[in-house]
Amino acid sequence: MLKSNKVRHLMLGTMKSAKSAHLLMHGYQLDEQGKKVLTLKPETDLRDGAFVSSRALHTKRPAHIIPKYDDGSYVQSIIETERPEVILVDELQFFTDEQVEALAKASIRFDVAIQAYGLMISYTGEMFSPIKRAMECGFTIHHLSMPCAHCSQDATHHLLYLDGVLQTSGSPINVEDYADATQIYESVCYDCYTTAIQAAYA
Repeated sequence: MLKSNKVRHLMLGTMKSAKSAHLLMHGYQLDEQGKKVLTLKPETDLRDGAFVSSRALHTKRPAHIIPKYDDGSYVQSIIETERPEVILVDELQFFTDEQVEALAKASIRFDVAIQAYGLMISYTGEMFSPIKRAMECGFTIHHLSMPCAHCSQDATHHLLYLDGVLQTSGSPINVEDYADATQIYESVCYDCYTTAIQAAYA
């Protein structure tokens, strides 16, 4: 029986949980093993251009940028063209549901492993739709541990402050609308998240 490579791992962590660093280290290990690796990132996140980078590691890795309005056909075509053994995905929460489905289908069609990194829950307290879709498409969930900014529990949620004011609603993605404001994110546990939200409403 032939051994299949089409495993799909979903590496979830809060902000500052070293997701990109983990991706870069795993990519380096795969390179050392001689594996053909395709790295993808969303057009929504262009902080480092066509690279995935880590401030902790002071290094970066070239990545193909997936257009935000792609219906999944570009994802499918680039995988078909490159024929990688492993696909590394950064910031999966900024992909679309259709692009996530295209990744899952490509993993089956081309027998390729996928390791995708992302945030599960936005500062609004809701799960990102592409992450939910990945779970529905058979991605195995793994959590990258990060301590809460206010207690000893593991962080699962985020608080967003704009110019010192806690945000309790809005778009989970288009925070660039507030580019002129000072943005501060905190990674917190659910207890500290609900306490902060309740205090803001009060």
